[in-house]
Amino acid sequence: MPDAVLGLDIGPQAINAVLLVGRGASGGQVLAAESVVIDEQGGLEPALKKLAENVALKDVSCCVCLSPDNVMFRQVSLPFRDDKKIKKTLAFELEPLIPLPRDEVVIDYLKSEEGYLLVAAVAKKVIRDLIEAVQNNLSANIVMIDVSPVALAQPVMGKVSTDECAMILDIGASTTTACFYENGAVVQVRSFSFGGGFLAETLAQEMSLEKDDVFSLLSDITPDNVVKDVAGLCREFCQDLEHTVEMMKIKGVLKKDISRIILTGGGAVFSFLINELEDCFSVPVEILDLARMNKTEIAQNIREKYHPQIMNTALAAAMKLFSRRRGFNFRQGEFAAKKGYFNIKKQLRAAAVVALIIIILGAANLLVGYALQSYRAGIMKKQIAAIFKKNFPEAQAMIDPLQQLKTKLDEDRKMFSFYQGGQGTLVADMLKEISELIPPSTNVVLSGFSYENGVLLLSGQTQSMEIVSLVEAELLKSEYFKNVSVGSSSLTKEGNKVEFSMRIELK
Repeated sequence: MPDAVLGLDIGPQAINAVLLVGRGASGGQVLAAESVVIDEQGGLEPALKKLAENVALKDVSCCVCLSPDNVMFRQVSLPFRDDKKIKKTLAFELEPLIPLPRDEVVIDYLKSEEGYLLVAAVAKKVIRDLIEAVQNNLSANIVMIDVSPVALAQPVMGKVSTDECAMILDIGASTTTACFYENGAVVQVRSFSFGGGFLAETLAQEMSLEKDDVFSLLSDITPDNVVKDVAGLCREFCQDLEHTVEMMKIKGVLKKDISRIILTGGGAVFSFLINELEDCFSVPVEILDLARMNKTEIAQNIREKYHPQIMNTALAAAMKLFSRRRGFNFRQGEFAAKKGYFNIKKQLRAAAVVALIIIILGAANLLVGYALQSYRAGIMKKQIAAIFKKNFPEAQAMIDPLQQLKTKLDEDRKMFSFYQGGQGTLVADMLKEISELIPPSTNVVLSGFSYENGVLLLSGQTQSMEIVSLVEAELLKSEYFKNVSVGSSSLTKEGNKVEFSMRIELK
């Protein structure tokens, strides 16, 4: 199968794989489709070995889609759009926004028409372990590594109006991922603690059935006879989703109302959830069948076991190897692919681009001098001033635009911070716990608070280091906190107070 490519969707619970041959961007044929539950096999590597037993995958070019659980998404604004400049500065700009040092992550980005970047960062250890596991157990050649919601959105956006504002909901067993796109570009990715497994379990309890038996009765369950607890779960999820959309509109991430909702994943079979989404957003909900949308044929021998809602992302991953649309790719830097057909094509294209650039630069060197450079510098200054005025109109003067915008972003980030931590603990609860444990007599003023991946970072001022040590000891008494450590401390410019930072790990 020299023309076959493999799409791997590696989620928290299962691995879904699609073997595609032919024209992947539109048409082609799915030769094989397999789904392996990770826990049933005892882990990721045994699950990959099981997959290799079912499908011959040696030396097949492969695109892997990561679960969003492994990815940190951030929005970053820079006063320039040149890719070379972005790549040089992005890691430094991103470092204060993530809990890992810049040399321990792989970073990629997508541009938006509004000027900001949607940045994704993944720990290098995750990429290293993933490549090793796939190559050792499947013997497949990983060409690209993307994030599942973004890879899924690429072929969908290619079939719709470029000015559409929509969201794709991938409803898994315990987590739902929402991918928002507008004007032909992905603008944000969000995850919610909601899934088809929760709904099935609640239905099973209310109907006194086994959880696996619920799915066979879904066609008989309508919005009129759905149990109260399930309706409440769906309504609560829709409200959370609606609040997220409103917040994105307030921050300018989305400019228009949602005009289309696309549903995929195992949870897409719950009709009462579809009705709740339609009532909440007043737009029709579509069930995604990517193979049908792209006129991709399913081989006769696998049609009975091919479930579009389960295999959509894996099929999108395979199609990505044929597509020219820009997406994330964490197979870069020290993890760049060393061999393979697709890499040879990339190298040839890169060589052609380099040769063209050399010719252009040589001609430009004969025709263009200092005057043109000065002219471009003037244009750039005007563009920076326009971007600054657009994003910070209340500023009285533009002195250091980069620092001023960073300060404003930090203030906005504090104002619109996440309402819930990844451990299920409300940020409000953590703030309340901290305020109750710090003695009022210590006169501690907190000036900074951030949360990421089970770690709280605090900063503030107080009178002395003895008070800092007292605060550290008091916070260790919390039922939420596993470890509290003082990071840095220093005297203020006035010399009468101590500035400090603390790192708190949640239980």
